[in-house]
Amino acid sequence: MTKATAQGSISMANIREVEVPLISFEEQQLIVAEIESRLSVCDRIEETINDSLKQAEALRQSILKKAFEGKLVPQDPNDEPASRLLERIRKDRAETTSSRLGKGSIK
Repeated sequence: MTKATAQGSISMANIREVEVPLISFEEQQLIVAEIESRLSVCDRIEETINDSLKQAEALRQSILKKAFEGKLVPQDPNDEPASRLLERIRKDRAETTSSRLGKGSIK
């Protein structure tokens, strides 16, 4: 190697002088086996994560279904029905909207 930092090219003579250490074929096989073993562990972990995500989504859907059916908590028989509650909310909104419009109008 030369010590110049602005070297335009490297000659083949310089490249031929560079020693590149090589490991034995047996050691290469051990490295490949270790990598394959770790990749298979990663594949199993990925599969477990995907299964868990599917289960979580199914559980979420189940919880939402029960929530909309009113089955998540014990229901109080004295509570008004949802239809009556929604009607009351609509009426309150309509009254609020009309009172705002009434205050903003010029007479």
